[in-house]
Amino acid sequence: MTMIHVWYGTESGNAEMVGDEIVGTLTSAGIDARLSELRDLTAADVADAQLAVVITSTYGEGGLPATTEPFYETLAAERPDLRGLRFAAFGLGDSSYENYNNAIKTVASLLIELGATQIGTTGKHDATTGLDPVQVAQDWAHNDALPILIPAVERPPVSAAPPHEDLFPWSNKEFQDNPHPWYDKAREMGPVHQTDERTFVVLGYDEAMKFVKEPNMSIREPDWVEENPWLAFGHTVLSLDPPEHTRARRLFSRWFTPKLIKQWVEATRTSMNEILANYEPGQTLDAHYDLGVLPTHTTMAQVLGFPDGEVEPLFWALWNAMLIQATDPAPGTREKSIESLDYMFDTTAALLKEKEVHPGNGLADELLAASKRGEITEREVLENMVLFYMSGAPNPAYLVGAGFEIFAERPDVLEDYRDKPEVRERIVNEIARLNPVELLLTRFPTEDVEIAGTVIPAGSMVKFPIGAVNRDPAVFEHPHEFDYTRPIETSRNLTFGLGTHSCAGQLIARAEIDVIFTMVAERFSKVTLTDTPTRVITDRLVAYDKMPITLS
Repeated sequence: MTMIHVWYGTESGNAEMVGDEIVGTLTSAGIDARLSELRDLTAADVADAQLAVVITSTYGEGGLPATTEPFYETLAAERPDLRGLRFAAFGLGDSSYENYNNAIKTVASLLIELGATQIGTTGKHDATTGLDPVQVAQDWAHNDALPILIPAVERPPVSAAPPHEDLFPWSNKEFQDNPHPWYDKAREMGPVHQTDERTFVVLGYDEAMKFVKEPNMSIREPDWVEENPWLAFGHTVLSLDPPEHTRARRLFSRWFTPKLIKQWVEATRTSMNEILANYEPGQTLDAHYDLGVLPTHTTMAQVLGFPDGEVEPLFWALWNAMLIQATDPAPGTREKSIESLDYMFDTTAALLKEKEVHPGNGLADELLAASKRGEITEREVLENMVLFYMSGAPNPAYLVGAGFEIFAERPDVLEDYRDKPEVRERIVNEIARLNPVELLLTRFPTEDVEIAGTVIPAGSMVKFPIGAVNRDPAVFEHPHEFDYTRPIETSRNLTFGLGTHSCAGQLIARAEIDVIFTMVAERFSKVTLTDTPTRVITDRLVAYDKMPITLS
């Protein structure tokens, strides 16, 4: 087996301790590893190595520490051919300085310039977190460096890292309001964490993009998960894996082609024309409800061939029904969820009965006809119609509200939306990246899987926090900032899901959002928040309670 060299450069000794820990982690996995200080290496030593882990702290305002500088100067002067070297990188720094962890970036850039290949995500310790750099390094070596340096089939079994039960306080109000400090702290330790005997949390973008859509990642809950009322949708795409999922999606997929969507969003335009025609300057609107929920619900009702009905009770019924999906639902949530589901199903069942007396030409009519032909069951019709009628507004409406919050904070973005049609899709992508509606994707592997070095047993629960994945700094520079000019290759995110279970209504939602934003941008030049927006939130989903604005 190839020797893995662990090279460190330090100012105060912390990088040496990290190097010792990584050597220990690799050695315990049955891998030959050798620790060396960077200043002791010759250019020939580096050129002869095939695998290495490079560790360095950053000195002062971004400089190289005393034992890293001679190494850098030697390579820069002699410029050896390093095409045979693959290396992983780990840095120590302090994010209170502008050039945080600059030394590892500087060294890695030179190695790459000389032909070496960096593999994996750069590990980083931030002194401001208070985390032990040795613990951070151990988790990084286990989750990132080890699996990419040595394939699993070539490694002896290694014990799983101990569960971190306190990393993600799902029911804590401060965590729910802003989980990103917790996600950032956990990410310093690695992309995958076990939080209890059966639950794993995956924070990394690359890991999520690969594994969320894997065929062995089922959406169906195993027997050990407590049954919840949401199984009322057991015959819909929410609860099925392929091939049943494919059949369920075919029931409605032809109704959401790009050509038909252009027709459906005319209902969005008509609704917006009426709302804006009645708007008087200085009048306060609820951007989420008035400009988000109402026009998008109207649009979905037209697709189905249903009347609009009482929109606000329908919206909050769905919210209350979904509260049961929280990791640790509050007492009484189950009863509230069942009551709301009963309301949703009873309301929709009455509309379908009315359809039988007064048929039309909507999606509901098509499914009822298919049921009468024996192609699908009456239950399948009901579940799918509840799903579309109740959920057609919440997801796009939240992004509409989030967009108006951005427009109020950044008038230049509203101006660009009006004047630069070519960037509108990118603006919506960035709004969606920062503001997912459903906050967790959950999967259950049907066989053992290894994610970033962590073996996850079949039947476990794997949580992918969308907000964490969408803000992975390895992919998104300044991940917490709104920047629609990001490279197009980094615009892909998890907000609308991924793969088989991506949002079935994504295309129509994007079209509705574009109509709403464009119509406002063409008529108004300023969005003003008249009060702080308020949200209702759990660890699983979020909605605006109030989003008061004026348009001028």
